[in-house]
Amino acid sequence: MFENIRKYTGLMVVVLVLLFVGLVFLDGGVSKAFNGKPVMEVGDHTVSKKEFNRQRALMQLPNALPTAIEIPESSRLLAKHYLGETFMESQIPKTPSLIVRIMANYLQPSLEEPERFIANRINIQKGGIDFGVTPSNDEVENFVETVLFTDADGNFDLEAYDDFTKSRLSNIGGIPGFNNYIRDLLTAQNLSKVLGGGISTEKDTERELFDVQKQEISGSKINLESGVYEGRVKPTEEEIRGFYDENIQNYNSDELRKITYVSIEPDWDKALERSKEAKVKAEAEEAERLKKAEEAKKKAEEAARTANEGAKTAEDSKSAKEAAETKAETNNPVETPTNEKNDGAEKSTETETSSPPAADGSQGDPGDSGDSGEPAPTPGPSDSTDPALESKGTQKDPAPGEIGKDLNEPLKDGLSDEKDASLPTPAPLEPVTEESPAKPKTAKEQLNGAEKQEAVEALSNSINEFYQKLADNEGEDFEAIAKDSGYEIKKSEFFSKIDPPKELSAVIDSLQIGKISDAAFELPENGDSDEKLSEPYRTSDGWFLIRLDEVEDSLPLTYEEAKVQVTVDLKKKMAREQMIKEANELFDKLTKEIKAGKSFTDAAKGLEKEVTEVTGLAEGQTFNFGQGSQKLPDPPEFVATQYTNPGEISPVYFSPSEEEATEAQIIFVEKRELAKKDEFETDFGKLYESTSGNLRIIALSNWLYDSYEASEVVPPQREGQQ
Repeated sequence: MFENIRKYTGLMVVVLVLLFVGLVFLDGGVSKAFNGKPVMEVGDHTVSKKEFNRQRALMQLPNALPTAIEIPESSRLLAKHYLGETFMESQIPKTPSLIVRIMANYLQPSLEEPERFIANRINIQKGGIDFGVTPSNDEVENFVETVLFTDADGNFDLEAYDDFTKSRLSNIGGIPGFNNYIRDLLTAQNLSKVLGGGISTEKDTERELFDVQKQEISGSKINLESGVYEGRVKPTEEEIRGFYDENIQNYNSDELRKITYVSIEPDWDKALERSKEAKVKAEAEEAERLKKAEEAKKKAEEAARTANEGAKTAEDSKSAKEAAETKAETNNPVETPTNEKNDGAEKSTETETSSPPAADGSQGDPGDSGDSGEPAPTPGPSDSTDPALESKGTQKDPAPGEIGKDLNEPLKDGLSDEKDASLPTPAPLEPVTEESPAKPKTAKEQLNGAEKQEAVEALSNSINEFYQKLADNEGEDFEAIAKDSGYEIKKSEFFSKIDPPKELSAVIDSLQIGKISDAAFELPENGDSDEKLSEPYRTSDGWFLIRLDEVEDSLPLTYEEAKVQVTVDLKKKMAREQMIKEANELFDKLTKEIKAGKSFTDAAKGLEKEVTEVTGLAEGQTFNFGQGSQKLPDPPEFVATQYTNPGEISPVYFSPSEEEATEAQIIFVEKRELAKKDEFETDFGKLYESTSGNLRIIALSNWLYDSYEASEVVPPQREGQQ
């Protein structure tokens, strides 16, 4: 028997290989063979549940990239190649997070529709190959190192990159998954240039629209407010009941949810201790640096002094040599007569003894030399003495009890018993109370923002390991796995989205979600255990991971429960309708009066309406702050009048809209002027280029929409689907 097996070993190997190939390539590919049953299809491409969850996690990735530091100037050239000059020269801070977020918008990410994001990635990968615009591995790595993870000097920040890849990529396929995602973003940018390259806008038309936006308008207006009309309307009980019956679908109780969660905060005491140790170490390093700098300075000074002394010694030697030569020349001096020698000696002695040096006196003037024995002269009286301070005799301190006698004030023991009626009565003194000592700050309160963020970030590896265990177990045994990981399980009561518990009100570091409580309402009511499990969410104080337990559906409110809100809504509706009707009637009457030759002001007075003058109506102001800027919305009056000719009334403008109007404005335009400034032409050039960039996005969006339809996408089953 064994001989027969050995005889057909080669044939058995071939059969096993064929079976494997059939499993992999004839039934959905490797992903289907190893990742489980597919949950969605994009053309001939199937997506497993594991891959679907990875792709959905990628939609949150831009928020995890660095947000605090702008890319340096040396990195902007590469970023400009993909994002265009308009964006790179704008006032918006160019951080890695923002750059990736803008590029990701080309993939149209939506938490409510992740299948479109996944399908768009697949179609962009195909389009990149078809059009030959897929970046190479070197291009992708260069973009990551030069733009996304670069320090202030333009060098690759390996430490930041390692921290990011170790803590953020476990649920998206690691570094390969991250690089493929960046590759797709760059491919989408390249595709938009190809697809939108032949599309442009008429420059003259763009100029006219730009000029309209840059005008200043003056005139007069009549303003109507719906709040005034609310006080006039009084709906009947029958009208209120009828309004409730017509809109009963709008009056429901809040949906309530109950969750189980873990809340993980750093050990703030240890974090504070590490912070103090780091500061002590930094101070010691700084002290050592200063010490070395001082030693180097002293060495330099010593070297300079040695060099100076050497030069001085050489100079002294030269001087000595010259002196010796001079002495040699004068070796035979002319003899001086004896009488002349004696006379010179006497004169020298007399000169030396007749002029002793003067010594400084106590006031810095020449005084006693110390040998004469005579005291220095006493200085005369000062001329600066104030006569008012001099008395007829010698002044002296008054005796006890005599204070105030010159002022005719009777005193006793130095204090007056009488009160001056002209002086106000002093307020009674408040009893002195000791202030309670300030409450000492906690360790968490003593840390600054960067130190807190560092402490929270240090937990990312452990929370991701915990999440991976839950994912590997498909969300089952949440409590047991949390206990094994050393995390405390907490349970909430039922809460609504608008009224969450305080402990679930922390804001997630992601603008797309909001608070921790909001994340609970993102989870599906019906689904498997892993679908009811959230991703780890980071806040400024720690990490959260939640599981949806129960849902209490929103239920219709009875008429009595909803009556107050129904009455408020009906009064607003009736007031809005009355305001809109009167505004339109006013517009017609005023237009006729103006055509008949009346001024706007006179016509309004005839209709008993107050007129207000408006001047300098212009677009919303733009504020620049550092590298950022923000443009305020255009004022409603400007929006209403920017296309109205002088001498005419602009169409009635309802804000915020006619369906939800709280205000109506009727504006008469007297004058319109183009407000040109120094940067006028530069701004137009930027606008034109920005419009061209928007056309690229539109072209790519249309191509993605058509590709999505052609791919016949089969999305995952929604809640309630069979």
